[in-house]
Amino acid sequence: MTALPNIPRLYTALAECMAILLYAWPLPRRFGKRPTIVLTGGWAVALSIFLHATGGVPLAWWIPCMAAAIGLSYLYLWASRDIRWLEAGYVCARAFILAELAASVEWQLHCALFPHRGGGDGLALLLLVVVDGVLYGTVLWLERRRPSPTGKLTVSNKAALVAVVMAAMVFAVSNLLFLDDGEVNMSIYYIRTLVDFCGVLILTIQHDQLRESALHSELEAMDEVLHRQYEQYKRSKEGIKLINSRYHELKIQIANIRAERDQAKQDAALARMESGIRQYEAENKTGNPVLDTLLTAKSMECQEQGINMTSVADGQWLGFLSTREICTLVGVPLDNAVESLTAEPDPEKRLLRVAIYAQSGCVMLRFENYCAAPVALGPDGLPVRSAHGGYDLRGVQAAARQHGGTMTVKWENSWFTVRILLPIPEKESM
Repeated sequence: MTALPNIPRLYTALAECMAILLYAWPLPRRFGKRPTIVLTGGWAVALSIFLHATGGVPLAWWIPCMAAAIGLSYLYLWASRDIRWLEAGYVCARAFILAELAASVEWQLHCALFPHRGGGDGLALLLLVVVDGVLYGTVLWLERRRPSPTGKLTVSNKAALVAVVMAAMVFAVSNLLFLDDGEVNMSIYYIRTLVDFCGVLILTIQHDQLRESALHSELEAMDEVLHRQYEQYKRSKEGIKLINSRYHELKIQIANIRAERDQAKQDAALARMESGIRQYEAENKTGNPVLDTLLTAKSMECQEQGINMTSVADGQWLGFLSTREICTLVGVPLDNAVESLTAEPDPEKRLLRVAIYAQSGCVMLRFENYCAAPVALGPDGLPVRSAHGGYDLRGVQAAARQHGGTMTVKWENSWFTVRILLPIPEKESM
């Protein structure tokens, strides 16, 4: 067999840099954009120099040098991304095995096509660009087309440990034959490529399982929110029935008192009471019984909490929504607003405004509440959990998207606003 040259160390450095950046790109940054770019450039240069400088070390020093190179990548991940140290190890393990596969595939093709050309040859560089572009582009496409959780993927300690151990075993097996002092031949590269491919496949399957588990947890959380809102609606409906019955009894009592007592002051007081009852009835007649129940229940809760809630709602435009959907689209934003306003120390600033109206063939649901502290928004444009109230708005967003609508969230000038825009079906708008 013909002896073949080893992979150039700069090729290895390029493969590791591209793999690390591919998996690190979607992760939240620890610092701003400019410091992250500077840190990335410094790490890439340092890794390339280190691998190139240690390319000719004796075999006994080869494994410690590779461990040091992996350590540099690990420190970069931990320093530049807002992740725990075990999560950094998990990402580093996936990236390292992918880089091993990319370098092995590229150099195996190089040795098969033109084994006598060096790594700096023009054709060799062209092959490097094509192979790395196709491989990393395919991995990036596969990563983006899979459904991902809306929040940050949480990697357990067990999952991180399994990934690190698996990466170490794959690296050891794929490079075992290189420890022999014999000649390097194509058989060794075949074995290395096959083992690295199996390692990438195993770690990808593990990552998909973590992703599916996170999606399942999000669906359970959303279902819990929906169920809580629906149960709250049913309790409110029963409570409002009792309240309406009580108001009806009060009306009868007023009539009896008026018949028995005819003094002017008492008549005036009774008139005011009756007017208040009529006002209560008028405020909660929106044209949609589900919305009536929700707004009445929230109005009563706001009165108990000292919150000034005003609502202008035309509920007839919500007729195409189910009871559960109305409970989600209206109940969750109101719960968030109420919970946020209860923490407001100034009673005069506990303000909540609700508006539901038709607009250009759509129905707009707008919820605004005073919020002095800026609300932190995540990469998905939604408030970080517990940043504004304690109820997740992802369920609201999902419910809006099911009807082809949108939900936007904004904090500006000490006001937090949730806008939900839903297209009105043609049969509803006629």
